[in-house]
Amino acid sequence: MNSQEKPDDSRRGAILQAAFDVFVEKGFESATTAEIVRRARTSKRTLYAFFASKQDILVALVRYGSQKMQPSPALPEPQDRAQFLAVLEQFGRGFLAEFLHPERTAMYRLAIAEAARGGGEVARELDVHGRQPVMRAMTRFFEQAAARGIVRSDEILTLINVFFSVLIGFAQLQTLLGTAPPLSADAITERAALARRATERMLGAA
Repeated sequence: MNSQEKPDDSRRGAILQAAFDVFVEKGFESATTAEIVRRARTSKRTLYAFFASKQDILVALVRYGSQKMQPSPALPEPQDRAQFLAVLEQFGRGFLAEFLHPERTAMYRLAIAEAARGGGEVARELDVHGRQPVMRAMTRFFEQAAARGIVRSDEILTLINVFFSVLIGFAQLQTLLGTAPPLSADAITERAALARRATERMLGAA
């Protein structure tokens, strides 16, 4: 345990790790709090002291992973075209590294498996706490750029879609299917630079 970590933090972390393992192995619907408690080597009383339900545990897991994909700290307000593109590229590197992280990949596989069984709980949580906050942050960043005359306000959605399409490409699908090795740090850096250049071309001449 980290010297600054509180005992409660350690117990909560153990429950979350156990829940993650159980969800991935058994699926959200089939997972039980009894199995989570057993693997975390704790009691149901302790589990319910931290989480009201299995759903609450899922939300905590998704939020933790999703927060790491979001711009942190908040993206700085762009002052000019060069800074706008530089910040965009930096965000792209951090986002893609977290987006393709093995734990995030496992959660997406879980969402797909649950959807195939007719359940959409994991997918909904990933959307609410993952995709939506990222899109809000990016939209705000592009709107600030539009206010500075860096981009056109009527092209914001198109530019965001182009950026993410080039940044992610088929990488997530290949990672989910296991048909290609995980992207290296250099490959992630290259993709972020490529997404920046694609966005820059969309902006046209300075």
